[in-house]
Amino acid sequence: MIYAVTDIETTGSHASGNSIIEIGIVLFDGEKVVHEFSTLIDPGVVVPPYISALTGITTDMLKGAPTFDAIADQLEEIFEGAIFVAHNVGFDFSFIRAEFAAIGRNWNPPRLCSMRMARKAFPGQASYGLNKICTWMGLTNEQAHRALSDARVSAEILKRSLPLVAPADFKKMLATKNGTVFLPPNLSEERFTRLPESTGVYYLYNEKGKPIYIGKAVNIKKRIRQHFTTHPESPRYQHFLREVVDIGYTLTGNELLALLLEDHEIRTHWPPYNSAQKRKTNRVSVIGYDDYQGYRRLAVQQGGKVAGGVKTFASVSKAREWLYAMAKEFSIDERLLGLSMFDDRKVLASAQEHNEILDNALSDYLRRDPTYIVVSRGPQPQEQAYLLVERGILKGYAFLSDDINHPDDLLFHLKPLQHTENTSSILEAFEQASWGYRRIQFESPNTAVI
Repeated sequence: MIYAVTDIETTGSHASGNSIIEIGIVLFDGEKVVHEFSTLIDPGVVVPPYISALTGITTDMLKGAPTFDAIADQLEEIFEGAIFVAHNVGFDFSFIRAEFAAIGRNWNPPRLCSMRMARKAFPGQASYGLNKICTWMGLTNEQAHRALSDARVSAEILKRSLPLVAPADFKKMLATKNGTVFLPPNLSEERFTRLPESTGVYYLYNEKGKPIYIGKAVNIKKRIRQHFTTHPESPRYQHFLREVVDIGYTLTGNELLALLLEDHEIRTHWPPYNSAQKRKTNRVSVIGYDDYQGYRRLAVQQGGKVAGGVKTFASVSKAREWLYAMAKEFSIDERLLGLSMFDDRKVLASAQEHNEILDNALSDYLRRDPTYIVVSRGPQPQEQAYLLVERGILKGYAFLSDDINHPDDLLFHLKPLQHTENTSSILEAFEQASWGYRRIQFESPNTAVI
């Protein structure tokens, strides 16, 4: 078996929009080096200053160097029949594959990551970056950040790792086709292997312990596998892989709670790699207050929870629609609902009469917002999951083994969830497909307006 241990230097951190400026290859048969190849490559663009500072390779040095196209045949011959190996193999593979694709060639060899091999062979080290491994293995990298020198130490790391990795583990790490799981180089394989195949919310963490992506899944392990089975040429994917160091999860037992918890957690942590739900909600409140003449008034105010809040809406137009409908049904003067500021043709009813009508209208309208409990499967066989919605507002959830039949019995156990503009649509969707969910509805409590 021949291993083509490879390292490249590039103009940037991802294959999309960047190019290779140097490649070094060490052919290794498992015991000894049988061939070496190295060359600078002209990318046809200026080398960024920070790349020159890192590698020592300047634009002037690349004048007269071959283009990738010019050495493509030679590279294919070197790689033919070999296992492609690199330290963080997804990075090097993505660049070389993209360069071949740009000249109309499909390059897709079996590949192996020397970083993951070292992690398996020498567990418990603080870091498996190339420089760190050289330090604790006692290796000398004569020209760090130059392709052939980095490839040589990677080959030595592979040589020391191979005897310590079981054949079954080696087979798992050997990627034989595009679409193979590219586990992040800083993520423990054991962490991925132990993931549950259950429903819940998962968290991908960076080295500071902050979630950089949060998602929900019916099968957590399968969904995370999909994250790492993608197009490695993507810039977003390359950054993503480098940052992931750990995975966490919360089992929910059912998809409805997973969706609601995912929405809550994304809006709590705002992870950088989430996009679909990252727009912050600018909710609107209808507030109540008494004016100097003793009239009880309502008005629309933008913002989240506010003092005197009666009901919240996703937009000003939705709030005004609600107020107009109430004004029409109960014959309430629109001026006292903040809908018409100047209308001298109408004579206001007395404050006492108006306040009584408004209180009755609010009690009736707020009662129309449903209060209910959704009962569904919990994460453990003996548990049930309970969701509480009070007057149309999601309050929270609880996992309990006891039967609950009234909202008051949930309050002590409730874990709060934010009610967002997505919450109602999630709940409404599950109203249409309620198999596996039981809804217990109650009369909504009367609530003081002011």
